[in-house]
Amino acid sequence: MSMTMPLDDRSRRGLPERIGRYQVVERIGRGAMGVVYRAHDAAMGRDVALKVLTTDLEDDPDIRIRFHREAQAAASLSHPNIITIFDVGEDADRFFIVMELLRGATLREFLKQSEPSINRKIDLMRQLCAGLASAHNASIYHRDIKPGNIFVRADGILKILDFGVARLATSSMTAAGFIVGTPDYMSPEQARGDNVNAQSDIFSLGGVFYFMLTGRKPFPATELPRLFQQIQNDDPAPLLETEAPPELAALVMKALAKNVDVRHQSCEELLDELEHIRISHPLTTHRAPVSAGFPNTANTTGADRATSFDAGGQLEVTALPVAPSTDDTVDSLPIGAVNTDDTVTLSAPPTWVNRVAELIDSAVSRVFGRRRRPAARNPSAPTGVRKR
Repeated sequence: MSMTMPLDDRSRRGLPERIGRYQVVERIGRGAMGVVYRAHDAAMGRDVALKVLTTDLEDDPDIRIRFHREAQAAASLSHPNIITIFDVGEDADRFFIVMELLRGATLREFLKQSEPSINRKIDLMRQLCAGLASAHNASIYHRDIKPGNIFVRADGILKILDFGVARLATSSMTAAGFIVGTPDYMSPEQARGDNVNAQSDIFSLGGVFYFMLTGRKPFPATELPRLFQQIQNDDPAPLLETEAPPELAALVMKALAKNVDVRHQSCEELLDELEHIRISHPLTTHRAPVSAGFPNTANTTGADRATSFDAGGQLEVTALPVAPSTDDTVDSLPIGAVNTDDTVTLSAPPTWVNRVAELIDSAVSRVFGRRRRPAARNPSAPTGVRKR
């Protein structure tokens, strides 16, 4: 379904008219590194999703490098379960990435809107593993796998979104010491700021699987210090038999192992185990049509999403402009200001900062120590101590 917007409304909302050769239609959300618009590509006769680097970050060289890295990582991938990149460019100092426009809902929303069967969940898990395996084989790690970065199309096909914090193993920006991702689904090594690899993404996969089966996050703490402690030291509550068959519950707990050597060593290994489980729980129907798994209404009521059907009967779920939600990406915020469901980038203070802080603390302590020191009293009789 094609949409247009009156010029006065466009001006009121502050939308650019065009970016490159693409006519901007509406803002539909935010990605890991910028604002996402719905745009029309007249040359190809199709609507696309166009991600633009956030304006107030354009002068930050690190952010610009990360934005190009996202394009480099995502555009190099070609897999049915990874969002397709059509174009990358720059227009008036605005860097942009053009992607396929998806119709459906994020995994989080899909699970809220429907109650998929266990075999449907297994099917989605297998698609997720297949897409991520393709990225890992290209030495690309996502680093932010979570329900909000996974999309279920109206035809049941799953797509992995937002490689905005993906890291190429061959990139020059692979230094450890940065914590990047969503705290709720971070691996222990990621929470420590260590180097990450495929096993870190597999831990996050385990967290997503746990959420899919139980409706709960694997680590329930809402404060970051306590959450990181749980990720490092605590095991998630065991899955109930009513939530998952024993073999699937064991698979999830293995993926969530603290020790990377205990986890599945690759997404292919995880996929093989899921295939054995799938045989025991065969998919009895084809992937969900439009009416299955999504509300069959012309419009849904919600603060941040509108649902409609186009002329071909396809369900279209479009994000409406709203205030930033807990799924929006934030960088370098104080810990107290970050929700555990946010994507965050935190870095440890440089060594020289710690050293300066120590010197200042030492100087302050000496000053207050002198102020608290009692005055010396004059001795009443010779004591052998020279009077000062």
